[in-house]
Amino acid sequence: MLWVGLVLIAIGGLLFFLSTRAANKLHYMQATETSKVADLLGLVGEIKADMPAGMSTGWRDYVELKGRVACDEPIHGELSDTPAAICETTVQRIVERREERRDAQGNVRTEWRKHTDTVSSNRRESPFYLDDGTGRLRVKPSKAVELVKVVDRFEQPSAIEQMSGGNLVLNHGGFRLSVSTGGLLGGSSSRTIGYQFIERILPVGGPLYALGEVADTDDEGLVLRQPTDDQKKRPFVLSGKTEEELTRASKKKSAVLRVIAIVLAVGGAALAIVGALK
Repeated sequence: MLWVGLVLIAIGGLLFFLSTRAANKLHYMQATETSKVADLLGLVGEIKADMPAGMSTGWRDYVELKGRVACDEPIHGELSDTPAAICETTVQRIVERREERRDAQGNVRTEWRKHTDTVSSNRRESPFYLDDGTGRLRVKPSKAVELVKVVDRFEQPSAIEQMSGGNLVLNHGGFRLSVSTGGLLGGSSSRTIGYQFIERILPVGGPLYALGEVADTDDEGLVLRQPTDDQKKRPFVLSGKTEEELTRASKKKSAVLRVIAIVLAVGGAALAIVGALK
């Protein structure tokens, strides 16, 4: 019981940390005033006017920007065919496997248990910009960018599975994928329930909210990127959602995690005390 209590306290501490991080993100979103791309470009231009030609200013600042996604060479979603700057496509195989379980009395029972296996996960990117109507700014995204889910569809095996040259091929609209059978065909211990197709994108022309560092660099000029050096503690937010949507989500996440953290910590402490007294 002591160890259970300590584990609950540890989990509560982790959730409290995540709650604090969500609250910190919300704070910077509300405290940082929205900048205009034209103003940033003008400021850097003024600084460069007093410098030798071809040199970067080294200027950087933490800013909030709101605009839309602009992309000169967009990619297209493999499932949705929607023009995008970033596209993540995931295919999951949902299977049931026959497993043997031994109960407390030593009896062995056979049951079918559901599992989800990722058979394909692909991310593609194309250079893109934030365009707020006054100008556009190159964006260097991170893996943490919040994409918009445009496809989340379940398909029966009979609707998309085909055999080709001894290989199992999935055909879903214009999407085609050769997958490993993994002993599923003709096996008695595993069976496929279906496939889940998921696609998340950063759509071209869609809203783009950014909270991060704008810097004038030697190799790329003026770019929006993840905060560096002394600004690392500040959050980097890049999302296809609006500020209002992000604000609501951060408030809810922070509040829910904090409540769960407190409950786990209090319950864990009680169990730890009881366990220590025994």
